[in-house]
Amino acid sequence: MKNRELNRQLQALNSLFDRTKDACGDDIEMLSHWAKYLCVLCAGFLENSLKEVYTTFCTQAASPAVASYANRKLRKIQNPKTPAFIGLAAEFERTWGEKLKEFVNDNGRREAIDSIMANRHRIAHGDTSTISLVQIKEYFKKAIEVVDFIEAQCLPSGRA
Repeated sequence: MKNRELNRQLQALNSLFDRTKDACGDDIEMLSHWAKYLCVLCAGFLENSLKEVYTTFCTQAASPAVASYANRKLRKIQNPKTPAFIGLAAEFERTWGEKLKEFVNDNGRREAIDSIMANRHRIAHGDTSTISLVQIKEYFKKAIEVVDFIEAQCLPSGRA
């Protein structure tokens, strides 16, 4: 991950994942609560990722006025499931959306992002979520692959 802010957030999340076993031991109920907490943080990271990557791109690629407008629009992103990821990429460049859709549809990446967001919604609204620590770790790994892909699209060498 090239973006410094996202890298910082990713390191903090990875540190929390690493410390869950020490914090909870073998207490299954506590591990379940940590999984929910981490799910909410992972969802926030994905939301931040879209804003951060595309804001950086706009700031580098557009005039200050255009970048400012785009950045205000990007701040409104909330609870993005994969159609929002794909739609946003396509708004920048049609082929980006097409390539992202292809990438997301492979290796369970769509399911990972959509599960993180759906569980975040359930958790935030007090509904039942059965997300486990193992699941959220695996989902988050796949979601990071998508963020890396989007970031690569926005780099000069990744533009199609």
